[in-house]
Amino acid sequence: MKRRIVMALLVTTWSLTGAVGAFATGFSIYEAGTRATALGGAFTASADDGSALFYNPAGLSFQSGTSIDLNAMAIQPRFKFAEATSMSSGAPATGEGADNTFLVPGAYVTHNGGGKLSFGIGVYAPFGLGVEWNDPNAWIGRQASYDVSIETVYVTPAISYLFGETFAVSLGLDLAHQNLKLNRLSLDPTHGENAINQAIDGSSDLNVTPTLGLMFRPDEKLSVGLMYHHKKAMKYTDGSLELSNVAASGTAADNFATVLLANLNGGVPTDALKTTVESELNLPWILSLGLSYRFSEKFRAEANYVRFGWSEFKSLELKTPIGALNQTLDFDYEDSWQIRAGVEFSVNEKLDLMGGYVRDTTPQPIQSVSPILPDSDRNDYSLGLRYKLTNWDFNFAYMAVIGEDRTNIVDGRSAAGSATYPTGTYKSLANIFGVGASYHF
Repeated sequence: MKRRIVMALLVTTWSLTGAVGAFATGFSIYEAGTRATALGGAFTASADDGSALFYNPAGLSFQSGTSIDLNAMAIQPRFKFAEATSMSSGAPATGEGADNTFLVPGAYVTHNGGGKLSFGIGVYAPFGLGVEWNDPNAWIGRQASYDVSIETVYVTPAISYLFGETFAVSLGLDLAHQNLKLNRLSLDPTHGENAINQAIDGSSDLNVTPTLGLMFRPDEKLSVGLMYHHKKAMKYTDGSLELSNVAASGTAADNFATVLLANLNGGVPTDALKTTVESELNLPWILSLGLSYRFSEKFRAEANYVRFGWSEFKSLELKTPIGALNQTLDFDYEDSWQIRAGVEFSVNEKLDLMGGYVRDTTPQPIQSVSPILPDSDRNDYSLGLRYKLTNWDFNFAYMAVIGEDRTNIVDGRSAAGSATYPTGTYKSLANIFGVGASYHF
């Protein structure tokens, strides 16, 4: 029975996993569970459902029985760009992101038989990026990117051990796999017309790193928690880079593309060239400290301080057998922090209401602001509810992620780190809708 449950869990989760929209700073996705999302992600000190596998596996020691917990987060990101008037020779260019809805999974099985040892396994997506721009052939930032996605899925098995009745320690493994896609256009230098489409596509090798959780509950009111996920180096050993001529026949752009592709192909004319790519994308460590306090039987509040080791993400080097195609995308991210707060009010035995707030600071320096990811500091507001039946819990959540306007202009001059990054102001907004159901055996 339990084996069939685990298999159903994994199948359901992988079927939900697709390109995901960036909606926390950097390209982190902190929304691993519906209930936690309704609380603004302030869940490290409570971690009382399956999503504890991400937020703090030590919470398994304070749960009971066997549970299966399924969550789906629908993310609707919106991006807009306005070129700086001072940087435009004509009417300033504008751009909008495509209207996409991305599904992010969170699926968990946990077991606590009442003894000292408890365990669980979870599947979720803590890092992802999905930024697609409308009208790619005319989009001003198409030389940097007109469509990019990063999909990262973690499978985390973990155990937790309870010392006495108040202190738990957990250890686990984060098994991660990642897909990366980047599409952009090269222009002919004479007329600035679209000449060559570059499509980068790859799947990483499996990466395994440790995760740790601690939880201290001296009484029924107070809970203190710590969560840590180790940094990762996602290696790509067999990706692909394909160049294709997209210029109109007989134009200067067509001539440019034809000559360039032939030179890269050893002098043999071709309309498309495909080669392998090797790369490495570094993911940050995550550290969260949480404090939860129950002021009464009906009201509880929690606050978390979350730190991301984004300084690990410096660049993305693309290496190919054709030396002229080797390239480096510089990012130079810095460590960043978040403050997360959530409150929960029990209306009655069946219904709980939740709300939350997040202050989320960007790790992205101004020179890296680009169509690949126009990141900014953000304020998030969430609300939700939990409805409880005998063996079932149903959770619903909504979160508004409101990005502050981000410009790459300093003292009237462009601070963009690449000539392919347009100069101007980006705006971002994301709506997140979550639904979850858990069954307790």
